[in-house]
Amino acid sequence: MSTTLPKAVKVAMAADLLQIEFDNGQTRFMRTHFIDDYVSAWSAKKGKGKRINLLVAPTWQWLGSNDRIEADGSVILFDKDTYTPKELWENSKESINEVSGVN
Repeated sequence: MSTTLPKAVKVAMAADLLQIEFDNGQTRFMRTHFIDDYVSAWSAKKGKGKRINLLVAPTWQWLGSNDRIEADGSVILFDKDTYTPKELWENSKESINEVSGVN
């Protein structure tokens, strides 16, 4: 028996955090792949192959002019950065504080 995951219907991004609205009415937040790689680059264990990101400023803003939401709920940013429905739902948090590390 498969579980049906909510689909993204709207996405917005600022400072490398995604705000995702799902078809079930929930709004959730998650880090972009870029900021996850940037944070991992500081780790001796997880940073292999990602340290080039330390040369780039970790925050910038995108206002959603080229996001694409596929029929299956996948989100594509910048024509190549793909987020699956499973990733969007399972890796996102209900509160932005949980994503940003603020308690």
